[in-house]
Amino acid sequence: MSNYKHGIRTSRQATQLSIPITSDGCLQCVIGTAPVNLAADPYDTVNKPFVFHNKAAAIAGLGYSEDFKNYTLCQSMYATFDVFGVAPVVMINVLDPEKHVKAELSKTYSVTAGKITIPDNGILLDKLSVTSTEDEPTKYEPEKDYIAAFNTDGSVSIAIVSGGAAAGAEELKVTYAQLDPSLVTYQDVIGAYDVQTKKKTGMELIGRVYPKYGVVPSLLLAPGWSHVPAVALALVAKAQLVSSLFTAKVVVDLDTSEGKADSMENVKEYKDKNAYSDRNMIPAWPLVGVGDYKYYYSAQLAAHMEYMAGNNGGVPSRSPSNKDIKITGLYTEDGTEVLPDMDEANDYLNACGVVTAINVNGWKCWGNNTAVYPASTDPIDRWINIVTIFDYIENNFKLTFFKNVDDLTNYRLIDEVVSGYNMQLNGLQGSNDIAGGEIVFDHDENPIAEILNGHIKFHTRIGGFAPAEDIENVFEFDPTITQAALEGGAE
Repeated sequence: MSNYKHGIRTSRQATQLSIPITSDGCLQCVIGTAPVNLAADPYDTVNKPFVFHNKAAAIAGLGYSEDFKNYTLCQSMYATFDVFGVAPVVMINVLDPEKHVKAELSKTYSVTAGKITIPDNGILLDKLSVTSTEDEPTKYEPEKDYIAAFNTDGSVSIAIVSGGAAAGAEELKVTYAQLDPSLVTYQDVIGAYDVQTKKKTGMELIGRVYPKYGVVPSLLLAPGWSHVPAVALALVAKAQLVSSLFTAKVVVDLDTSEGKADSMENVKEYKDKNAYSDRNMIPAWPLVGVGDYKYYYSAQLAAHMEYMAGNNGGVPSRSPSNKDIKITGLYTEDGTEVLPDMDEANDYLNACGVVTAINVNGWKCWGNNTAVYPASTDPIDRWINIVTIFDYIENNFKLTFFKNVDDLTNYRLIDEVVSGYNMQLNGLQGSNDIAGGEIVFDHDENPIAEILNGHIKFHTRIGGFAPAEDIENVFEFDPTITQAALEGGAE
């Protein structure tokens, strides 16, 4: 074939720069308990991470109940899907329907209009049986003689099939087993690794989220459990390195029960005594109310932070403080209403690194400091929005350039990282998410011995925006302005 060229033509060359891979800067990962008896498959819900993109999927996967105290994951379901309308959310349930159950119970019920209603919640339908009330009872068959189903409030209705063997009975005995959330302990939430079964439970499963779903859990929380100091500290330990790659933040609660952080004046002492003091920790106080519901602030604050990041292209550069928190009140564990004014919120809570809320033309989230404040005033540790944007940038660096691990250490590799990442940083600067940033490959930091040993080092400098936490305007009376006005008026 001839290679003679005459005319016009084009060709394409692959992009030399790395395409940025970004994570959601505030993706929630919630550990707790769920009413799994209401799930599509109750026995496939325990100690495994789920990613839900809407409430319907969450209900099908783990069940839903308004009993937020016993079923703590439902606090985050409500705050995430109903209050803020954001997604996705990662959830790990530790309530085991084969372990956390009450002993079987048998009761006799009257049949009314061909139906029995059992008011109890937590019933496992596969463990429910219906018999006659005779000394030698007849055991009836489900679907053939009766149909058991859940009502919207979690109770159970049993419809007697008109052509079945139980038709016409005035009384029937029902035997069933129930979930018992009180059997779940904070050790179940913390979890462990069983050497014999090779299985992980509780928080140990956080590291499975990215390999399984390809999403980075960047906000860890356990509403209803994180007010237990051991749980809060375990969450912080997990946040240091998720899936051996990423860093995360932890949103926790302080215990507002009697004798603990039950008043604003006691918050600092309780926080200090229980080691709520890490840069990756965001403590919230007290509980929040949304209409008739009362639940832990961490569920509301984490959903609020995901909502803010979602409305900023997934970039968590904005402070959650002084933004609508969508609550109707604040409460302690015993139901006592708390109504802090701005000075109290500042002096008792913000000053010791605790986020709260104040009612100024509607309830606003109030507080910019992580738990490390006031022990550290370094901006990279202190400010919530700088901690979150730095973690976001670091995690995205790892996501984007992980593919370059084990490549040849040559100029092309170095240029790809430097050029590609500077483009990402320039983009964040252009959107005002950071003040500026630059990545460099410094030869002084990369001696030949280290390079030959397979180790290269880049250096990134980033400038972030601190929140305008204190805006001051000095007013003064200027008599010369008054004089000028009077003299001008006499002409």
